Amino acid sequence: MSSQNPTAILIIHGAFFLPSSWQPLINTLAQSQQYTIRCPHLPSCGDERPPKATRDDDIAAVRTAAKELIDMGHNILVLAHSYGGIVACEAITKDLYAHANGNGIVSLLLLSTWLIQPGHTFEDVITKYGLPGEVDVGNNGDGTVFAKNAPASFYNDIGDPVVAGELAKENVTHNWVAGPGKINGAPWMDLPTMYVFCRRDLAILLPLQRCMVRDALDAGGRARFVTEEIDSGHCPFLSMPVEVVRVVNKAVEEFD
Repeated sequence: MSSQNPTAILIIHGAFFLPSSWQPLINTLAQSQQYTIRCPHLPSCGDERPPKATRDDDIAAVRTAAKELIDMGHNILVLAHSYGGIVACEAITKDLYAHANGNGIVSLLLLSTWLIQPGHTFEDVITKYGLPGEVDVGNNGDGTVFAKNAPASFYNDIGDPVVAGELAKENVTHNWVAGPGKINGAPWMDLPTMYVFCRRDLAILLPLQRCMVRDALDAGGRARFVTEEIDSGHCPFLSMPVEVVRVVNKAVEEFD
């Protein structure tokens, strides 16, 4: 194994989710006993109302988890999902990279994430490419938003509508203030990165995923950037965790 091979996985979850949503995947990954796994709670997700947490708090939570893993001697694969891609771009800065004689972050796996160019915003992407998906976003009027149609937009590949409905009960509010704002970072320009297209995703539609990746490839960078596809909806970590483990292992092998 390469000295740069990851020994830990840092999961950055999406806006309407909690770390508990990732437990099926964490359990599947843990069976191999190959990785130490962390999935810190992003404070803007499921925040009190009116909300107090911002994107800066989400960034701080990720950086704290990364530094703890680095202090433990790990090299880290960061696995970001959906809004987690926005947090990753701001939280994963060069001081957290693995350098010649030290541990740190060695690669990224972006699972149907928002991939926004430095200097641009979420709104810029929507203006350029149109509506992102079929999530019917409800506004609580206090700064928090929620998914009105989570069973249909997040769990369309589950198959059993009863199970999809039960999963939707676990979704939480998101502090909308945490989402907008200019993106400054682009760790995918420096670190080996795999973007995983979710073909049946109704929250971030496949054409939009492809457009954001095309923009990233056009922007260039010093690192290897590859893509993979899975036939899933927005949450394959729930609907097909074994398939997500496959792409995790493929990312590790790809960048060895």
